[in-house]
Amino acid sequence: NALVHTKSKEMNAGLPVGSRYLLPELCKMVASDPKMKHLTSKEKVAYISALDEHCAKKLVGIWSNNLAAACDVVATTDRIVKELDDLRVWSGIYATLFVVLGHIHNMVQSVMHGTDNSEDFWEDVYEHPMADFLRQYEQWACTQNQSKSFTFLYTSSFNTLQILMNGTLWKRYRNRYIR
Repeated sequence: NALVHTKSKEMNAGLPVGSRYLLPELCKMVASDPKMKHLTSKEKVAYISALDEHCAKKLVGIWSNNLAAACDVVATTDRIVKELDDLRVWSGIYATLFVVLGHIHNMVQSVMHGTDNSEDFWEDVYEHPMADFLRQYEQWACTQNQSKSFTFLYTSSFNTLQILMNGTLWKRYRNRYIR
């Protein structure tokens, strides 16, 4: 693996994503390269440590990206909840908000919010608490094998279905979705 990593760094440096060499091609290059066959123990250790360092950087990068994404989700959800509560005060809408992420390893806890007493709707009509629907929705999202976040929002007084996907707010207007 260390030799393939080294060859990949050498051959793919500066190439755009679509034109980089693939793993099978890199393996053939390593097998046919005479310099890779006769390595000293110091060179082997250097290649292995370079691969270990690369892996460590990737782990930290993924962690920081997931942490940043989790902070974005929390901040955006808080802003949406505030907007819904303000709309309830100003226009009298009822809204229910579920926020779940589509992968079991995501760092954000699922969130539900209901304006005024709209949380009672779930118990009164379906005879189950809103948290049961959130849990089922979360399980459904995790079984879809997609990692994109999906937020569903229904405001009944305006008969408006709004979907927030990947940062875009879509509204249903006259049987079509608009931005």
